[in-house]
Amino acid sequence: MAHDTRKEIPVRDVERFQALALRMADEARTRLLALQKSGFEVQRKPDGSYVTSADFQTEQALRAMVEKEFPQHGVVGEEFPAHLPEAEFQWIFDPVDGTEDFVTGIPNFGTIIGLHFRGTPVVGAIDVPMLDVRVHAAYGLGTFRGQQRLRLPDLESGTSPALTRVMLAARANFAKHGDWGDTHFDRLTRAYPNHRIYRTCYAHCCAAFGQTDVMVEYGNKIWDLAAAQILLEEAGGRYHVIQRLDAPGGAVLAAVFGKPKAVADVIALLA
Repeated sequence: MAHDTRKEIPVRDVERFQALALRMADEARTRLLALQKSGFEVQRKPDGSYVTSADFQTEQALRAMVEKEFPQHGVVGEEFPAHLPEAEFQWIFDPVDGTEDFVTGIPNFGTIIGLHFRGTPVVGAIDVPMLDVRVHAAYGLGTFRGQQRLRLPDLESGTSPALTRVMLAARANFAKHGDWGDTHFDRLTRAYPNHRIYRTCYAHCCAAFGQTDVMVEYGNKIWDLAAAQILLEEAGGRYHVIQRLDAPGGAVLAAVFGKPKAVADVIALLA
């Protein structure tokens, strides 16, 4: 078994990192709620997706918080070039995950914040401001919703696929970076008819809370999944990357995460 280098990090440092992540989540929530009321500028990226002034302003604010408190750490965000990409500690965030929902007023958008050490997650937080939902975790310290520590029960043995609650990305995500629509998406939805389609980090919160048994993501960049692994593993769940493709702008990932047995079952189906 490979040595877990996170054990080299003093607990007091993990606690400091977690405290910063929570302050960043507060900052993002305050900004996004204010901009929902005051208004914001909307543009289209070359791929046709939305980007707003809220994305840029929020990411700039989070970057400034990292650079002030931990100037030796790197930063990776969706909207701006990487800062100190060779640093062992990398803060990774998506300032507005679900920008289309943000633009159209659907309350499922949120902010994803993660800190990785040598490529492995140490701290993670997801904040969904309009739903007043937040989940956060730190290595060795557990996963929390507010003051409540989360512990995922596993899927009961013998639970049929028809009763397994599955959340997954839209079919377009499966087909965006490979021909996985006709195979993986259709195979998955036929095998698990009790499914819901979510395209934002709100679904990752549901997986950490145990409100779904398993989440299946395709076509994601690192900032989309920056918090998911630590949130699930510290709650007793499982996180597994099933696909990694090199693409312009960074690797594209597919991952399955949730209750351990449900994750194993989905991996076996899609193998």
